[in-house]
This record gives sequence, structure tokens and C-alpha cells, in this order.
Amino acid sequence: MSATKYKWVGVALLVIAAYFVLFNHNPQGTRCERSVFSEHTYTAELCFVKFGAYRSGNMEYVGRLFDSKTGTLLAERVFVTPTPELSWSSGVKYSLDGGLSYQTTGPSVEFSRGDGGAGNTGIPLPPSMWDRIKAMRPRL
Repeated sequence: MSATKYKWVGVALLVIAAYFVLFNHNPQGTRCERSVFSEHTYTAELCFVKFGAYRSGNMEYVGRLFDSKTGTLLAERVFVTPTPELSWSSGVKYSLDGGLSYQTTGPSVEFSRGDGGAGNTGIPLPPSMWDRIKAMRPRL
């Protein structure tokens, strides 16, 4: 292959990568459930995407976090869980070694009861800068 062909292949790959990075491809979902945080600062939404995700029999959901005052999307993630449930957590302090040391998780919105199989079932409050940046991507 000549240098010119390599150049065009590189440009094509760059365009394809930019498409997947710069645009939001998360599904919209259906049968959405909404909940407002007790302090009226955040609104969460949990929407069904599909059943049988990843051949496990689990359900795939998309969870979104909005600013309650402006309606701005702050974070959006896709979850695979057997037990979808929208709830608010004020944070938890727990011990893994019988009380010798403690770990703390801060406030969050949870989109699954229990582990959900992947260990990632919620969005921290306030959402991370990375979550906010991803939420600003335009949807195609």
C-alpha cells in the first residue's frame, strides 16, 4: 500500500473514532421512572432498554441524572441488572476486615438493588467531571 493510501486509512479511522467519542449513542429507553432527590437538587430517571442483556437473563436499563432546576442532563450510564430499582443513598460507612478499617461511599443515586452483577450500580452525587463531560455530547 502506498503512503497516500495509509494516510486515507488513518483519516478514516480517526473520523470513525471521533464519531463514537463525540456523540452520545446510549439508547433512549422506554417505560421510564422518575424520582426527585429530597433536597430537590437532582432528578433521576431509569428507563428500560432490553431484556436478556449479555445472554444472562438480566435487563438492560439506562440511568440518567438531571439538575432539577434547569433540567440539564448531568450524567447518563447504561446498567445491566436483574433487579432494577431507582433509589437515593445518603452514603454508607462499612468495614471489610471486621472493624479494623472503614471505607466510605458518598451520596449517590442507585439504579439497582444489590450488586447488579458488575459492581457499578449508581452515579455519585455530585456526578464526576467525566460524567458531566460525557453528558454534554450531542445525541444522534
